[in-house]
Amino acid sequence: MGIVRAQRPLLWLLGAVFLLWVLRRQRRCSRFFASLKTSILKKLTCKRLGRKQPRVAVRKVDLFVEKVLAQGGLQDVDKIVGIFPRHFELVGHVVVVKLNRGIARDVFAPYARALAESFFPRVVDVVLLDTMGIVGELREPHLEVLWSSATSHFSVNDSLLKVTKERVRKASTFTSEDAELLGSCAEAVTFTTHVENGVRYSFDACKVMFCSGNVTERMHFASIIAKDEVVVDMFAGIGYFTLPLAINGGVKIVHALEKNKYSALYLAFNAVQNKVSDLIVIHCGDNRDVGSELCGRCDRVIMGYIPSCESFLPRAISFLRRSTRGEPMGVVHYHLLSEKDQVINTVTHHVRSTLDEATTSLMRIVNFRMVKSYAPKRFHFVVDMHFSSLQEPE
Repeated sequence: MGIVRAQRPLLWLLGAVFLLWVLRRQRRCSRFFASLKTSILKKLTCKRLGRKQPRVAVRKVDLFVEKVLAQGGLQDVDKIVGIFPRHFELVGHVVVVKLNRGIARDVFAPYARALAESFFPRVVDVVLLDTMGIVGELREPHLEVLWSSATSHFSVNDSLLKVTKERVRKASTFTSEDAELLGSCAEAVTFTTHVENGVRYSFDACKVMFCSGNVTERMHFASIIAKDEVVVDMFAGIGYFTLPLAINGGVKIVHALEKNKYSALYLAFNAVQNKVSDLIVIHCGDNRDVGSELCGRCDRVIMGYIPSCESFLPRAISFLRRSTRGEPMGVVHYHLLSEKDQVINTVTHHVRSTLDEATTSLMRIVNFRMVKSYAPKRFHFVVDMHFSSLQEPE
């Protein structure tokens, strides 16, 4: 009896070790079956979409199939997967879609709501169809509302809107009518807010563009140190680069030039809601006509316009401050389209063909970045050009 009692602790220890071994084995099995399940789902989805087609998030396409089947119309799963848009852009509570090749508008339209619901748990209240892409000098979208919720979950902050309207009324480049125009724009079902890296961009998706493909460049501008600099953004839009730079860069002031009145109004609202309205001065108009008082006063110029802003280079250089010898000094962020291995040659050609020889000799390229693919063999690049005199420090 005494021997049995003495062995009890050993038996308990052996039992505990066996239990731990079983639990560990069970955990490994669970991981294995979970991994196997995920792998099978991915293979099934890729089989539906075809080998040459890009992968679509399993959850979205599966939810879309589920919603369409429940709707009671189309019942062929392969056909349902075939109409699920391969290209879409989610901005706030709005999704902008491009139809797959061979899919007619009337085929997809009845299932626009199902697409919105496939983003669960994200709430999507509006589905827009991109009919023509971004066109024209002002880069305006051409979109059609395919579906919108009767009870939108999105609402504009009334106090922010009130403050912005007051600022617009007092601004020299706007009118009191423009303030009321902003108010009516904010009531549209397509007015949305997109949050990216802590920056809030509000705009009407049917009136101005927002390109998610430029996210890396917007992130780059959030990392630029521009302490006490005077900056001019020649194509400011709704604040794509102006806002992250004003929020994080330590600037003295950013002069935002924008020809599209709607974009300029949305920028005014965005400056208020991001709490940098005291750092941004908006000039509504063509940058070749407005902002002349800034010539020779700026440390940094942003030229964020494609497909080409080559003809605007002389105007950009005119904004840079001057050395005692009258030479331009500062940084120009120049956007362009180029083949991958020709970016240096392309920007050099642009500079030499638009600027005089003396100014060209002051330019050196300090960096360049590829932002995104734009067309076959054509890529969107940003080149950082530094203009400085060799005879004297900046």
